[in-house]
Amino acid sequence: MLELATLKNRDDVNRLARQVHEMHVQWRPDLYTMPEELFPEELYAELVKNRELYVAKLDGAVIGFALLRMRVSEGVGKVTRKIMLIDQLCVDEALRNHGIGTQMMEEVRVLARAFGCTDLQLGVYPQNDAAVS
Repeated sequence: MLELATLKNRDDVNRLARQVHEMHVQWRPDLYTMPEELFPEELYAELVKNRELYVAKLDGAVIGFALLRMRVSEGVGKVTRKIMLIDQLCVDEALRNHGIGTQMMEEVRVLARAFGCTDLQLGVYPQNDAAVS
């Protein structure tokens, strides 16, 4: 289901990102506004180039995306950890509650292991009941 995003997926990713960002604007209008695009061309191209953006497809259509970043946590007195951070995970609102997000998370776990990550992190707003569950 998950595959690396390509430049041709940008419109679909922007459409889906807008769905999620609308919730952020509702919850925290003191922090968020709605831009014309959440993934402008240069940013999107950089994410694709760095292999940080994945799309979920169903019957050839983009139905979700995951923005994944890796970082290393190390320091004096700390165990070195390689962390995959799920920066954004989105399923098209018309297809939510059908197990797609769960399947995407399973595939992200497989990717994290393949990249040698010791940890997987996802932060969510407490208002986002669907993401919390």
